[in-house]
Amino acid sequence: MPSGSDLKSVLRPWVHRARHRWNTALYGECMVLLYHRVVDIPTDPQLLAVKPVHFDAHMRLLKERFSVLSVEEFDHHLLRRERFPKGSVLLTFDDGYADNHTEARPLLEKHGMQALFYIASGYIGSGREYWWDELERLLLVNNALPQRFAFAEDRVRMSWSSDGTTATEHARIAYANQLLIMRALPSGKRDAILEELRVQLGSVVHRHTHLPMGVEEFKAFAGSPSVVVGAHTQWHPSLAQVDEPEQRAEITRSKEDLEHLLGREVKYFSYPFGTGADFNATTERISRETGFLHTAANYPGVVHARSPRHHFPRFLVRDWDGPEFRRQLDTFRRG
Repeated sequence: MPSGSDLKSVLRPWVHRARHRWNTALYGECMVLLYHRVVDIPTDPQLLAVKPVHFDAHMRLLKERFSVLSVEEFDHHLLRRERFPKGSVLLTFDDGYADNHTEARPLLEKHGMQALFYIASGYIGSGREYWWDELERLLLVNNALPQRFAFAEDRVRMSWSSDGTTATEHARIAYANQLLIMRALPSGKRDAILEELRVQLGSVVHRHTHLPMGVEEFKAFAGSPSVVVGAHTQWHPSLAQVDEPEQRAEITRSKEDLEHLLGREVKYFSYPFGTGADFNATTERISRETGFLHTAANYPGVVHARSPRHHFPRFLVRDWDGPEFRRQLDTFRRG
């Protein structure tokens, strides 16, 4: 006879599917799609970039087969708890890369669509790469890597000697190991570590292909009818892994920064990284207290009219061509 835990494991997928069908039948469904970049770049270890030709194909398909909601329409159904129309989709972007303005915005305008762009406010106008891109530049695409290296600061530890293995391979392993550590650091500590690494690893020039928007770019971008701006912290830490004062500062200052730049209210927020390990009850409470109408997370699932307002799910989109994007959408809808 199977144990109670075995039986739960067997029943869990069935219960999940039944709940999905019930919620969809009663409250409709909306696929919230998560993009980061629209650009063609030679290296993309985080798989954040969608080529412009592929993004254009995505928008054509969505226009033909789905109902792409404006942010106001999405608000109407989620906040009023009213059933979503069949085939509803909301487009979202995280971070604030310059190519959101130069590549994504024109294609959205071409197709008459709108997206909600969550912006990490500290990077706007900084002339700096986002911290994960800088770590990539330092360790993965750095022609000046030393043959021997040792670094220890806070929880960040890396060292190698090229004897028997190339420095490139050691640096690749260090990159994979340090990503999770650095996302959990308070932003000030992480920036201090990166400053030291720039000098010690001989890579101090930021890549123009990986920059966020400048201030004037951002203001022009935010003036498009295809753009609605939301907040995404100042410096993109994993909020659940820093203390409450740090969480509150990152969240509230992000809102304040963007409102100062734009001269209008910013009503939306998304959690950096956004998995279940990256936000907690404290994060959610601060998001509500800061006055955001709703908050996006980053775990798969459709949104319906009874979804949680301050951690609704999104589907992460990769660099798929049109046919593969269609297959992925069908998978998303089946839950």
